[in-house]
Amino acid sequence: MRFSITIDTDDEETALRLLGALKDAGLVDATEAAIEDVDVRILPHTRQVLVRESPVELTRLEFELLLFLCEHPDRVHRRRDLLAAVWGVNDNYSGARTVDVHVRRVRQKLGSAADVLQTVRGVGYLVASCGRVRVERSPNVVQLADRRAG
Repeated sequence: MRFSITIDTDDEETALRLLGALKDAGLVDATEAAIEDVDVRILPHTRQVLVRESPVELTRLEFELLLFLCEHPDRVHRRRDLLAAVWGVNDNYSGARTVDVHVRRVRQKLGSAADVLQTVRGVGYLVASCGRVRVERSPNVVQLADRRAG
């Protein structure tokens, strides 16, 4: 049997007490195993990327590109679509090779987890929802798009 537990609190003392209770109950090993299964964790609310719990420094555009691809898995994204979604460029004259350069840089920084970004030759890029990547959103964070809607 496998399960995961998310502790969503800003109070570090409460989180540590809960973690201590999990240790006492003998459940910590299962919790740690669930974390280790994920190669890449993206924390949008703090703009962090962790590869096997080690922080990875990405530029703003590299972060936005990786986040977009991981939030829309199992779909091939064309370079022009990525330019529009990440860079906000909607013309036919901008160089689509910019996307290639940024993907290459992100892969270099991800190191051994670089293969989560897959190339579909002649089309674009995709991230498969294989369980190796997790986008962890905090429910307490209101996104700009959410505020505009209401």
